[in-house]
Amino acid sequence: MRRLKSSQFVSLAGEFEREFYASSVRDGVGRLLRQGKVEVRDAAGGGQEVRITDRGRTEILKYKLADLKLNKQFRWDKKWRLVMFDVAEVERGRRDVLRKWLAKLGLKRLQMSVWIYPYPLESEIKFLREILGVPHGVKVILAEEVENDAELREMFDL
Repeated sequence: MRRLKSSQFVSLAGEFEREFYASSVRDGVGRLLRQGKVEVRDAAGGGQEVRITDRGRTEILKYKLADLKLNKQFRWDKKWRLVMFDVAEVERGRRDVLRKWLAKLGLKRLQMSVWIYPYPLESEIKFLREILGVPHGVKVILAEEVENDAELREMFDL
């Protein structure tokens, strides 16, 4: 799967057989095909192409999740980013993973489902909610002022 993430169409004859045995490639592609992560079709010049499906793209994004981090800016723009979420009890696992990632990224909890951060994070939160499958359950609010924010400023060294 890691090899496939670099392009949408890969020639089995060209790319993989240079580094791997043909039987290993067939077995690996067969496994990904059964899992619905790729589809195989005949190539224009003969041979076969392996194409990554939407399910496969989601799997590739999960590899990128490990690299997710927020960059601290040199200068604070004096705006707070509030991340609020409402994930149903039946999706408790997703909710717990979301909380874990918010803490790992450096956000601080204001309430059970309200977290705060002083720097831009919109694209990272969008990526996170898509990976976790809760696209409508997580909202980002940009606030110019938070009441009694002296403690928050201290937490974030502002």
